[in-house]
Amino acid sequence: MKNRLLNLFVLLLLGSTFILTACQRDNEDAQAAIEAESAEDNALAEGEFTSLDSFVEDASAAEPLLAGSMATAASLPSCATTSYNRDSRTLTIDFGTTNCLCRDGLYRRGKLVAVFNGSYGEVGSSVTITPQNYFVNDNQIAGTKVRTHLGNRKMSVVVTGASITTPKGTATWQANRVIEKIAGYDTPIITDDVWLITGEASGVNRRGVAYTAVIEQPLKKVLSFGCARNFVSGVLTITNQRGGTLSVNYDPIGGEPCDKVAEVTINGRKKLIQLR
Repeated sequence: MKNRLLNLFVLLLLGSTFILTACQRDNEDAQAAIEAESAEDNALAEGEFTSLDSFVEDASAAEPLLAGSMATAASLPSCATTSYNRDSRTLTIDFGTTNCLCRDGLYRRGKLVAVFNGSYGEVGSSVTITPQNYFVNDNQIAGTKVRTHLGNRKMSVVVTGASITTPKGTATWQANRVIEKIAGYDTPIITDDVWLITGEASGVNRRGVAYTAVIEQPLKKVLSFGCARNFVSGVLTITNQRGGTLSVNYDPIGGEPCDKVAEVTINGRKKLIQLR
């Protein structure tokens, strides 16, 4: 009888241990999924709000003295047009109401509206960029971006009220950044532009979990065809409101290839992933 009770106790103990281990593993997997989703939402916001700068810069250069003439910027496809209102100092980039294939391989529709303050390109001058019914690959992008020239091809960027609506839900985002253009500043096209991004951001992912994002090593954005969707290098650390931390290395292999490979580190565990 004692042996039967002992065996039963051991079985119950082993069963409880298995359940606890399985639950712990499930919790860790769920936590990792939340952190990964925060990283994905942050990367999407980072990428799209960086691209706005190049479109506005290119379109501004294409407008002779920003004096009200119509022009097509070299980086814009034939399905997009630009116009400038001299009185209000407002530049409008219109991608149309149906998906327009852009030179970076992404589909866009809607408008980007940029309002200028000060002499364009001079230190202290600024531009406020607002997407209007604007979609990128059918994801709706909203918010306000204020870019202020700091000199030496560097700009301060503040993004407020940003949101990205996807089929999986809506994520919100805000950021305080310094971006630096390190290539492509001598040509009128954006496909040879290269940007470095530093600073911090915060947001709420599609699951409703708040997070903060700190750039540990500058994020590098190359806007050539096939590269524009993801960063080619840089390290970003994301911490969510539940205390989970995830680090993303966009160049785990080295060489800054235009691929979708990144390395994530969660609780000390590293894993290569394919970015979307």
